[in-house]
Amino acid sequence: MAKNNIIIAFSSDKICNNISSILNKNGINYDYICKTGANIRKCCSYCENGIIICGVTFIDEPIYNIIEDFYQNFIFILLGSTDKLNMYNDEKTYKLSTPIRQEDIINAIDIARYKNNENIKKNKIKLIEEAKNLLILYKNFTEPLAHKYIQKKSMETGKKNIDIAKLIIDKYKK
Repeated sequence: MAKNNIIIAFSSDKICNNISSILNKNGINYDYICKTGANIRKCCSYCENGIIICGVTFIDEPIYNIIEDFYQNFIFILLGSTDKLNMYNDEKTYKLSTPIRQEDIINAIDIARYKNNENIKKNKIKLIEEAKNLLILYKNFTEPLAHKYIQKKSMETGKKNIDIAKLIIDKYKK
């Protein structure tokens, strides 16, 4: 079963159970349940990207610290009271005020999945461009030649272009 990289993060067992139940009823698999900021950070280190459904307060740190550290790779769906959610006036989060309907959570996850897929595509393009630039710099390739080189290596090895790009970046960044 493929990982969705969905993290449920609330300090309350009851809320974690309610959210996981809603996701299960709707056929949405989640990967982790966290109850502290430290747990969220640990789970984020296992994934390159994903969706975090969370509250705004944890005993060890406020969620805005985690948002600041991981917003480029993770989509945050914040659940909480309107007054607490008003502290987050940026485009890094989706906010759902309590009380929340099941449909609101499912719709937010659908939007977050779409946004997450867009972020993944952008990151892949960025990595391939970085690999091409390294080939241009270190091997004196032209941009079209660097592109063809990545494609050729991909076909020869049976690996994806992004995997070849990562290998090139690892080789020349060392």
